[in-house]
Amino acid sequence: MLLLKGHYSNKGLREEMAGNLANLLNSIETEPVFLAIGSHRHILDCLGPLTGTMLMEKVPFLPVYGTLDEPLNAKNLHERMELIKQQHAGSMQIAIDASLGPADDLGMIKLFEGALQPGKALARRLEPVGHYYITGIVASQDDKPKLSRSSFGSLTPVYHMARFISDAVSIWYNSRINI
Repeated sequence: MLLLKGHYSNKGLREEMAGNLANLLNSIETEPVFLAIGSHRHILDCLGPLTGTMLMEKVPFLPVYGTLDEPLNAKNLHERMELIKQQHAGSMQIAIDASLGPADDLGMIKLFEGALQPGKALARRLEPVGHYYITGIVASQDDKPKLSRSSFGSLTPVYHMARFISDAVSIWYNSRINI
């Protein structure tokens, strides 16, 4: 279920996302775990690892899996999720991943309730992850044939979306600390 949708340049949306995260996460007793999914080798698929890296820098005590140095991707997802589930049993999981969408949705960030189906854009069958998930629309569905090229696309919107998401999570986390 879609909980929030807006363009990364939309003023006020960052705080709105932080507020949504507060509504979803402030009542849970365990620290939520953030799963930043994607590849550091492909510009458009690095939204997750770039966001994870930024989160680690902004909120070092928050459990974050998937960074530019240690990506959480199709090759290691199953194995790493087994370890994450053991280390953080019962924790709420928030997945972050790049997504395809209509051309009009480029740059949109969406927050959903439910599990993320990673790899769906490339018809990969990976296990669903997360109780909630955040996606950033990095390319249109019409661009799908070009996605196998690691240099396709621009890092600029991916960077801005990663900064947006990590800022929203940081705002939520800091407001929670100050309660």
